[in-house]
Amino acid sequence: MAIDSRRPTIRDVAKLSGVSVATVSYVLNGKESEGVGDEAKRRVRAAVSQLGYMPNAAGTALRRGHSDVVLILLDPSFVGDVSEHSLLTTVAALTGLGHTVVTHTVTSEPEAVKVARSLQPRGVVLFAFVTARTYGELRTFGAGRVFGIPPVDDPSTADRPWERAIGRAQLRHVVACGHERVLYAFPEPSARLVIAEHRLRGVRDECRSLGLPEPRVFTLPLTRSGAVTALSNLPEARGAAVCAADDRHGLAVLAAAADLGWSVPSDVAVIGAEDTVESRLSVPALTSVRLLESERTEDLRDWVEAALNGRETTSDGFREEHGVSPEVVARGST
Repeated sequence: MAIDSRRPTIRDVAKLSGVSVATVSYVLNGKESEGVGDEAKRRVRAAVSQLGYMPNAAGTALRRGHSDVVLILLDPSFVGDVSEHSLLTTVAALTGLGHTVVTHTVTSEPEAVKVARSLQPRGVVLFAFVTARTYGELRTFGAGRVFGIPPVDDPSTADRPWERAIGRAQLRHVVACGHERVLYAFPEPSARLVIAEHRLRGVRDECRSLGLPEPRVFTLPLTRSGAVTALSNLPEARGAAVCAADDRHGLAVLAAAADLGWSVPSDVAVIGAEDTVESRLSVPALTSVRLLESERTEDLRDWVEAALNGRETTSDGFREEHGVSPEVVARGST
C-alpha cells in the first residue's frame, strides 16, 4: 500500500470537513464575523487535527503582511549576566504571548534589515543601537512595530544610561561604607569595553556629585598572575575601594588580594556588577550591583504586548514607567 507523503493542503481540509476553502480560511484565521456556524467550525478543526494540517507560514505572512515571528536585534556588546537576564525575560514575555522569537546580533545595519526582510516579523525589538534610516527600514519589514532602544545619530557613541546607573550605585555604596579613595578596574579590549566605559562614566559622575576625586583607573587582566601584577603596581590600592567593571573583574581583584596576603575588606574593598552566581560563591562573597529589571517579567510582558499592539514605547520608557533601578547586593567584600 502506497503511503501518501504529500503535505495536506487547505483544500484537503475543506474536502474532509465538507465546507468551502473560504470557510476553512475564515475558521483558521479566527474571523468570527463571516457567518460560520459552530458545527462547521467543529468539522474544520476536526479535519485539521485528523490530517495534521499546518498553514503555510510563508503564505500566511504574505496575506497578513507579517509572520508570527518577533525579531530581537542585539548589540554586539549585549553580553554578560545583566544582558542575558534582560534577553531571557523578554523572550519569556514574547513566547508567553504566543510568538516565535528569533534573535540576531547586529554586525551591520544592512544585514539586520536583510534578516527582517526575510522573516517579515510581527515586530522588531531593538536591544541594539541603529540609525534613524535603519529604524525606518525595519518598520517596513516589521509590520510597523519596532520598539526598544530608540534610533540614534551614531550607534558608536550612543548613551547607555542604565550602565551609568550601575557605576553610580557602585560609588555610592563604597562611600557609604566609609571609602573616599576609589580605584576602577577596567577590562582589556573586548566586546564589553563599551559597557565598562559607561559604568566608569557613572562612577565619575557620582564622584563629581559628592565632591570626591576622580577614581584611579587601571587595566585589570583576567589572569591570576596578571591581576596580582596590576594590583601590586598600585601602592594606593591598599586601604582603597575598587569598583570593578563587572563581577569577573571583581573576582580577579579578590584572587589577587588573596595572593598578596591582603585582607578583604579591611585592606581593600571590592564591588562588582551583574550579581553573577560566581559572586555569591567567592570567599569573601563579592558585593555586586544588579538591575531590578531582570526580575520584572510580568511588567515586561505588559510592555511588550502594548508595543506589539501599536503603543509607541522605548526601553527607557519601560524603565521609567516601572521604576527599574540598580540595586546593590551587599556581601563580605565591602
